[in-house]
Amino acid sequence: MRFWLLMLGGLLIWAAHFLGLYLLSSTSDVARDDAGAWNGAGLGFSLICLIAIAGLCWRCIVWLRTKPTDETRAFGLRLGVAGGLLGGIGVVFQTLMLLTPA
Repeated sequence: MRFWLLMLGGLLIWAAHFLGLYLLSSTSDVARDDAGAWNGAGLGFSLICLIAIAGLCWRCIVWLRTKPTDETRAFGLRLGVAGGLLGGIGVVFQTLMLLTPA
């Protein structure tokens, strides 16, 4: 089970990031507070998600360098790196919304 979380972790973090930004945007709209503070919170949340994805990718790459004997495990680690890169691109793309002027 832990290997599945490692393999799909980047995509799961991307999904959590999408939900988190949606909740922050909804709360900002309902509270009608300063948008700059909410954008700052969104940028901080995005940075935390990117660091987590980078950590997962790094861990998969380190384990790949030890040459796993099981080909299924090596495939899963490669899939984890690819999913992490895709999730990182998705997080950056969703964060660009916060950087555009209103």
